[in-house]
Amino acid sequence: MAQKTTIKEDELGMFVIAGGYISRPFYGTKFQVGDEVKTHHFGGSTNAGVTVPEKSETHHFKKGGQFEYWCTTGMTLRDLGRKSKNEIKESTEWYKKHNSKIFGLIYTQLNLNFEK
Repeated sequence: MAQKTTIKEDELGMFVIAGGYISRPFYGTKFQVGDEVKTHHFGGSTNAGVTVPEKSETHHFKKGGQFEYWCTTGMTLRDLGRKSKNEIKESTEWYKKHNSKIFGLIYTQLNLNFEK
């Protein structure tokens, strides 16, 4: 189920919470810090969909252009207060490296086609 939230920023860049997970725009984004968005974590994956509140769906299997792909980082909102900055950075960099290898070109192109 999609949830409304606001894009935030920390020392590692922009992020949103999607399905409880910190998600980041590794594949590019048209959003800015402070934008109100809807998010959805695609269960069983590291993918999250981020879209504008006016769009009705952020689910994987709907037609393209409905959302941007962002990547979860293995961390939750609770971890921001409990983990060290170095632990958060290491987890973020690991997910960025591994997911960009596999999905980087595809999701970057899809995000370029997204219209806010």
